[in-house]
Amino acid sequence: MRSPRGLSVPLRLERDRPEPLQDQLARQLRRAIDTGRLAPGARIPSTRGLAAILQVSRGVTLAAYEILFAQGYIDGRHGSGTYVTMPGGDDREDPAVHGPRATGRSDAPVDMRPGRPASEAFPIAAWRAAWRHAGHAPPPSEEPPPPGLPELREAVAAHLRETRGLVLGEHEVIITGGHGHALLSLLHAQAKESGRTAAGLEDPAPPRLRAALGGHGAVLPVPNDGSGARPDLIPAACGTVVLMPERNDPLGTRMPTRRRHAVAAWAAERGGLVVEPAFDGVLNPSVAPRASVMALGDPAHTAMTGTFCDVLTPALRLAYAVVPRRLAAAAGEAVAAAHAQPSLPCQRAVAHLLASGCVARRAERLAVLYAPKRALVRQALDACAGVRLVGADTGSSATLLLPASVRAAVIVRALRERHVLVADLSAYYQRAAGNGIVLGHGHLREAALHRALRVVARTLGEHGLARDTAGRSVA
Repeated sequence: MRSPRGLSVPLRLERDRPEPLQDQLARQLRRAIDTGRLAPGARIPSTRGLAAILQVSRGVTLAAYEILFAQGYIDGRHGSGTYVTMPGGDDREDPAVHGPRATGRSDAPVDMRPGRPASEAFPIAAWRAAWRHAGHAPPPSEEPPPPGLPELREAVAAHLRETRGLVLGEHEVIITGGHGHALLSLLHAQAKESGRTAAGLEDPAPPRLRAALGGHGAVLPVPNDGSGARPDLIPAACGTVVLMPERNDPLGTRMPTRRRHAVAAWAAERGGLVVEPAFDGVLNPSVAPRASVMALGDPAHTAMTGTFCDVLTPALRLAYAVVPRRLAAAAGEAVAAAHAQPSLPCQRAVAHLLASGCVARRAERLAVLYAPKRALVRQALDACAGVRLVGADTGSSATLLLPASVRAAVIVRALRERHVLVADLSAYYQRAAGNGIVLGHGHLREAALHRALRVVARTLGEHGLARDTAGRSVA
């Protein structure tokens, strides 16, 4: 532990930790700024000077400063040095991410609603390099090919092979301008061939997913009984089913392998199509992977959709569909008809991010960042009497199931009055009435998460759900 010259805070980098050195350094400096030990306007050492003091390569300090610069914690002044930013104008003023005390405004809410990617340790250097690469070539004189830029399609296929062990010999990758377009292209192609326009959707599911499917036709629920979706309850009218076998959002359940086989068998026997996410959002290396439905089933009846929202940013407006070859032409026509192709520079930049390994490394880094936050959620809420915490071992959100005597809408309203925003579990169900609250935590910094969890625990206690030191829970 040491305090480098020019800093009033001690820093310690541990080489035997799984967290990269640059992330350790960025986290310690960020915490010093958040707690006021490094005041706005304070000058911090140069990357070269700090590297010499800490006895690390300059690349480590440079990467850490890039992270802090991207997050608005520091700024460089030409010919003068690097300084802690003054309040205002940076991302620390976003109460949805950092909470009221981070902004100094007591009425600013902490937004715990799920669906926000983490901004911590964003790979800003790789991001800038990708867009520089995309800008090297002159602007094209025509639109990208209908299925997408070949180099991006190849990069997506290679990414799935390296991260999920999938060899796409019987599938085609099609690039689209968003997840909704990717799903609708698959539904359109399957309905055109089978004549069945209804789609089954695992229930519960994120509201945005149901809304995306609703743009095509009838959406019928496939109930999740706590062990994944029930293949025997897929409605007969469905030509396509959209499932979340590896991690249901919001329950966090995993479909057993025997059910995955059953789903694959349903698709082959009925001429249907099973669609699953290419990125399951688990982000926990200790969870043993299970074979995807695509790996188990007939390639002609399995498909995937994916985006980079959870790993990078929703601002990319780029997604992809992994389509059986029998449906590739029809799916491509649907994308072209909707004019749903992202721009060529965007496709080039994402291809570079994938080929460089940035996306895979970012997912690994997020797993490291999310682990202590999941531990905080479990520590604060897992022992509350009368509730059941689910989904807190994987992903970046968790769900509190409440007893029938305490309605979720009452808790949601009470938390909103205390400037903490959460989601009502009932919004995730199509037919069943789920009673609970859904808490996103991955996008919050630890200080804001601590504060929000204290408010949640106190509010539960006031409604007869006080913390139980015996660790009791109900099913």
